Amino acid sequence: MRNTIKSVKKLVSEMESYIYCNNYNKVNELADELLNAAKLIKEQCKDASIYENKRIKEFVHKEYPGFSLISTLPFLYKPIEVKNYYDGDYLEKFSERRTDDLKRAGVLELHNKFWMSNNVECGNVFGSIPFELINEEAASILLSYGWEKADVSIYEVAEDISQKELDRFCSLTFDYYIIATEMRNGTRLVLNFHI
Repeated sequence: MRNTIKSVKKLVSEMESYIYCNNYNKVNELADELLNAAKLIKEQCKDASIYENKRIKEFVHKEYPGFSLISTLPFLYKPIEVKNYYDGDYLEKFSERRTDDLKRAGVLELHNKFWMSNNVECGNVFGSIPFELINEEAASILLSYGWEKADVSIYEVAEDISQKELDRFCSLTFDYYIIATEMRNGTRLVLNFHI
């Protein structure tokens, strides 16, 4: 799809050039190509959406040895915008923006209480809050700041799985996840974000 979008940008640029030259036959020809490219993008989006919905359904109900599915809940999360988020000060700046977003939405305290009661051990999602914890207005504010909604499968982890095994398993099995310990009773949890 990215290549198709690049070709659309190129077509628009070419169209502008031909308009300046008053070559309307060529503009018309490029307009047809542009329409075809737009149709292709729509098809690619539909295919990607079907694939993603199928993928989520498969993951939501998948069982893993030593894991007990507790529930699947909607969360809001702040997406990471770079591949190598440990490079430089990206995570520090990300954390500042996340805190600012949560303050503006009036849910920073709720966020902090939730994550203090579920201590994060590791993972690769750096800003999230259960959707049901916040009101509609706060959710709307966070969504306007670029947060996104995702279903999250929450698993309880068997005590006989070591932390090292758990870290390795999650990094190989889940694309986006958090490993946390429920502070009330010491239960280890894995939150699998279906992004």
